[in-house]
Amino acid sequence: MLTMRLKSQTLPFRSDEKGSLTVFSLFIFLLILMMSGMAVDMIRHERTRVDLQNTIDTAVVAASSLTQAAQTPTDVEALVKDHVAKAGFDPSIVTVNSELERPEGSETIISRFVTAEADFEINTVFMGLMGIDELEGGAASGASEGQQLIEISLVLDNSGSMRGDKLAELKSASKEFVSTILNNNSPDRTVISIVPYAGQVHMSADLKARLGLNTTTVDLNTDALAVANPPSHPGAINAFVEGDLASNCARFRDDDFATRSVADGLEVELLANFAFRNAGDLSNAPNANNRWCDDRTLDMLLFQNSETALHEHIELMQAGGWTAVDYGMNWGLGLLDPSFQDIVQSMVDDNVVPASVAGAPVPFGTPNVLKYVVLMTDGINTRQLDLKDEFKSGPTRIWYSDTEAGGPDFNFTGFYVEMPDAPASQRWFVPGDPSTNSDNQSVANLPADAVQWDHHQLFDRFNPIDVAEYFFENSDPAAFDSYSNAVNQDLGHEKADTDLASICTVARGAPGTEDVKIFTIALEAPDAADALLAECSGQDSNHFNVVGEELSEAFNSIATQITQLRLTQ
Repeated sequence: MLTMRLKSQTLPFRSDEKGSLTVFSLFIFLLILMMSGMAVDMIRHERTRVDLQNTIDTAVVAASSLTQAAQTPTDVEALVKDHVAKAGFDPSIVTVNSELERPEGSETIISRFVTAEADFEINTVFMGLMGIDELEGGAASGASEGQQLIEISLVLDNSGSMRGDKLAELKSASKEFVSTILNNNSPDRTVISIVPYAGQVHMSADLKARLGLNTTTVDLNTDALAVANPPSHPGAINAFVEGDLASNCARFRDDDFATRSVADGLEVELLANFAFRNAGDLSNAPNANNRWCDDRTLDMLLFQNSETALHEHIELMQAGGWTAVDYGMNWGLGLLDPSFQDIVQSMVDDNVVPASVAGAPVPFGTPNVLKYVVLMTDGINTRQLDLKDEFKSGPTRIWYSDTEAGGPDFNFTGFYVEMPDAPASQRWFVPGDPSTNSDNQSVANLPADAVQWDHHQLFDRFNPIDVAEYFFENSDPAAFDSYSNAVNQDLGHEKADTDLASICTVARGAPGTEDVKIFTIALEAPDAADALLAECSGQDSNHFNVVGEELSEAFNSIATQITQLRLTQ
């Protein structure tokens, strides 16, 4: 009975569902709360990851910029971590790798590739209820920036035929070319040399001081080359330097046109610094403007990237003299040869050239390095002159007395010519006024102050023909003939054309490699010169045959091509 009563009393509770929704709702609430907490933790994790990713992206882009001062992987790492620290992250979580590309021998960075990776952890707030106390994540990024190093030799005709409008056009066009190149390419990765040429190319004092020149001294008292019976007069030359160090021009031989280097080991042979114009006009001697290595020809300007310096140098160009395209091209190529690196570094150390050109010229074939010669002329090759070897140095038979000349000014007196085979009473021939033979005489002795001249002094003042006629025509027929032919005349335009073709072929390198790209411009040039330059360029698209104002268009086209080549390589 009792059992049945209890069953009847509890039966309503078994079917009563009141309160079950509350339990379910509480379960759902707890589930939603847990999921919301997880979402909060996930959002915090994602926000941290995004912030870190953005920070690393910004850092590697900044570190890969070629404008950055960071020069080593350590510098790059410090730069990236500094960005990370300033963004509020622990820099120790970041790993940085970098590749900084420099051409061999150069300090200029032409390419940067930077990568960074970071692993992080955040402490959870809600997920810890499920036993997840931390969430891990990571971020990674990479960036690169590169630009070719550009080296250019601008070889410009300054010969006499360029006078007037041609030279004015050349100055304007070449300055515009320089500006275009520097504006379209970072100056710190651009090196330009200007090579003005006429019958020769002039070296600056800064360059000469760093080249290997022939400073060999011959001692006539001990050397095997000593004369058999040197004069006993106190003013006699006892020693002399073989090279004419007053010369600012090089003499190139056949082998020099078969190599990209200006000369083997930069041992440059100097041209004799001799007068060659105005023969017969002794009243004009000495004259600084009558030498083959003409002082009017502007020196080369080497390894510059300053628009102002380049423009100012171009504006100084003057027209005058013969035409030696082969010498201009040989120097232009030589300045792109890595053998000049030590000279450039010396110039950098002495603040002669900008610090940013250190390491130039880089080796041929270096990736991301472009080398160009831009060669222009308005005429054909003429000739290259030099004294024969026996007249390039050493003592002469000519002596000079200031007292007998009446002072240092030249007035046709004071010269004595030794006559070793003459009787003692006629040992010295004294030439008089060159316009007459009536005042020539011979004497037994020299004045006490007389000094012997060497060939450097003699040809610095006189044309070889004048030497022959003034000193020897009436005294020594054999010496007259010898001095009349003291100049090598066999280096005509055919030889120069051959040398130009040779150095252009050497410049371009093996077929398909094109180590140096040559652009050529023939300005109102004869057909023979135009054909020669077209062959030198190696490609029809690299040669321009222009007249007048078309010169500026040619230079602009070349500058545009150089920029396009940089962007596509």
